[in-house]
Amino acid sequence: MRVLVTGGAGFIGSHVVNHFIKHHYDVIVMDNFSTGSIDNLPEKVEPVIIHTIGNDDPLPVGLKFDTLIHLGAPVSVVESFVDPEKYFNQIAYGTNELMKWAVECGCKNFVLASTAAVYGRNSNLPLDDGDKPYPESPYATSKLLMEYMAESFKDQSVAILRFFNVYGEGQRDEGGYLSAIPIFLKQYNNNEPLTVTGDGKQTRDFVYVGDLVEAIEKSISFNGVLNIGSGEEISMIDIAKMFKDDIKFIPERKEIKRSLADVYNAYFWINWKPKTSLKEWIKSKL
Repeated sequence: MRVLVTGGAGFIGSHVVNHFIKHHYDVIVMDNFSTGSIDNLPEKVEPVIIHTIGNDDPLPVGLKFDTLIHLGAPVSVVESFVDPEKYFNQIAYGTNELMKWAVECGCKNFVLASTAAVYGRNSNLPLDDGDKPYPESPYATSKLLMEYMAESFKDQSVAILRFFNVYGEGQRDEGGYLSAIPIFLKQYNNNEPLTVTGDGKQTRDFVYVGDLVEAIEKSISFNGVLNIGSGEEISMIDIAKMFKDDIKFIPERKEIKRSLADVYNAYFWINWKPKTSLKEWIKSKL
């Protein structure tokens, strides 16, 4: 199987690329290196296509692959309010154009990274992948538009995976959009107080990147929408205390208070379930 991975030099993408090469897939990477690094890629990747999705630059002619794993996208909710056009162009319009090009390249299977942010403040927890979405940012709206536009590809399998909060090795701890866990880990290693927003009672569903990679592989040839999370809800203050008790509270920000994935359908349809414990992973890093 020949697989093209967009965003393949980034945090999640590099884990996907390394896993697929280890399991003897033929892998092509497409990335604009805005956040990813060539150092994340193994030497066996050839070719590497430098391209920003949605910018109308021509894509290679004559390339052949049968599976597209689409992870390349801007991810900052805050930035999306400042520059919503960028998010529409690169996520919604850009994905549609990318998929049309991929079909010309012989692609039969699509795996598209969406986000739990499409659910917004839906209080029906755990969140089922059939629940009505309530996107509250241009980022989330663009991802939902991407999902809707992808439905027009009737002759290919299109797996849409709504990622919850992903963590793991190689996650950035500086520059641009950052997740809480690499920030906590950096503060712990620097012997600094851990900064927790608001009262810390806001909850999230954290899924390990290695488990996520397995879900991506298993979803090839699947048609439909699936939640990819841990199925466990944990507060930010409880995560911080897994590192240490030296905690500094900083002003709260506008964000959802609770998030939790129902991952039953992922188990039912692609025989996937998360394996990695967040608590044990954190313990292994201290």
